[in-house]
Amino acid sequence: MRVAVVGGTGFVGSHLVPQLLQAGHEVRVVGRGVRSTTLPPGLAPTYGDVVSGEGLEEAFQSADVVVNLVAVIRERGLQTFEAVNAQGTANVVAAATRAQVRRLVQFSAIGADPDPNFPYLLSKWRGEQAVAASSLEWVIIRSSTIFGKGDGFFSLLAKAISLPAPFLIIPGDGTALFQPIDADDGAHCLLAGVEEDARACHLYEIGGPDQVTLEQITLAIAHVIDKEWFGIAKRKPLHLDPRLIRPGAMVMDRVLANPLVTPQQLDMLAKPNVTRLDAVRSEFGFEPRPMWGNLGYLKRPSRWPKLAA
Repeated sequence: MRVAVVGGTGFVGSHLVPQLLQAGHEVRVVGRGVRSTTLPPGLAPTYGDVVSGEGLEEAFQSADVVVNLVAVIRERGLQTFEAVNAQGTANVVAAATRAQVRRLVQFSAIGADPDPNFPYLLSKWRGEQAVAASSLEWVIIRSSTIFGKGDGFFSLLAKAISLPAPFLIIPGDGTALFQPIDADDGAHCLLAGVEEDARACHLYEIGGPDQVTLEQITLAIAHVIDKEWFGIAKRKPLHLDPRLIRPGAMVMDRVLANPLVTPQQLDMLAKPNVTRLDAVRSEFGFEPRPMWGNLGYLKRPSRWPKLAA
């Protein structure tokens, strides 16, 4: 099949595109032309902008399936939740319809709903509504937090843990729940959404085999990166009220290109980011890899070689 992947140069796309190629599909990566170095040899992005809609219809010509991976988890300039996650998805739907694409696979997020208290999740829900209301064969896959080389959440948390401090700072009581799924396993679910006819007009939720707390994730990453601070190898967690962290998060959100945490992310800790523990096994027929033991990609080589005793 001919598959157009919108946002294929991003994190999830870097795991999905190779699987599509290995399965024998003809792949067209659609984006604004950035990060083409993440693509396999021989592929170059085809221009298409979800915010303006410019170039999308042309990019979708002759495609059998469109996979939409584009989303923003923080707002910056014109890249707002509404413009990208909601209206951007509607623009993809409209362009795919005009180009007579057969199927649209939409990558979404667990927790997507119309609650205005969570603007990111609201925008993902509005995007889903545009997909489900279309005349296309649609498949929606909502994912929990994703881990793997090139990820955002785990890598940023590792960066935060690496900062010099005697404690591991954890927002709230640390019991916020996640169900991390390996990026290649998430891509495998998307591949099934592309290939399998019986999945048309279905919504799926995917997550890994374990539900883990924010504190467990933090301690697991700290163990992997083996970060010391003035010789303190095992720092204890320090729980801070998110209200105390929010001012710093607001400043980082305004001045940093990649803030360690945003106010919206702090807010979303109130919502469990989980689904059924057997969701992938029962719906997609395989056992996803656990987070435990699979975070080695976060460990950076030491700057200084160890001297022999």
